[in-house]
Amino acid sequence: MLTVIHLNGSINSGKSSVGHALADLLPDAIFIDGDDHDAPDDAPLTLRIQTALRRIETKVADATGYYLIVAYPLDQTHYDQLRAASGRRGARLLVLTLAPPLEVALSDRGTRSLTPEERERILEMYEEGYQSRPFSDAVIDTAGRTPKQSAKQAAEVVLALRVCR
Repeated sequence: MLTVIHLNGSINSGKSSVGHALADLLPDAIFIDGDDHDAPDDAPLTLRIQTALRRIETKVADATGYYLIVAYPLDQTHYDQLRAASGRRGARLLVLTLAPPLEVALSDRGTRSLTPEERERILEMYEEGYQSRPFSDAVIDTAGRTPKQSAKQAAEVVLALRVCR
């Protein structure tokens, strides 16, 4: 049975870095970055989000591995959309929210230098609650950890949740 592991969180929470590392830890895992979509970078945010979600839904429907790891921020509406796509596929959906403290999310981490627009959007995302979604199966604080360390914790959570369900 396919398990969709959705890494939720704000910009700069570590979704992509942890997702790549998690795919290396789990057997037969495929990673997709929700930001890798066909919408132009200057397209309206709503169009970019809908394009990304359509791509994610297609990947859920077509995935051949045991785990599909997706990195993309989720709000309630988009969670419901992803849950429905996973249900149509007969896949298990787990949402892991990556939630460093705000001051860490606002800092330049790793090789990433945030733009003023990204910092502004991080503030908005924390105000909107991306770091503490009620549909999260687990919340992981990525502050002070490497992506591999956070991925190891995420893998432990995933394996524990698979056993419990």
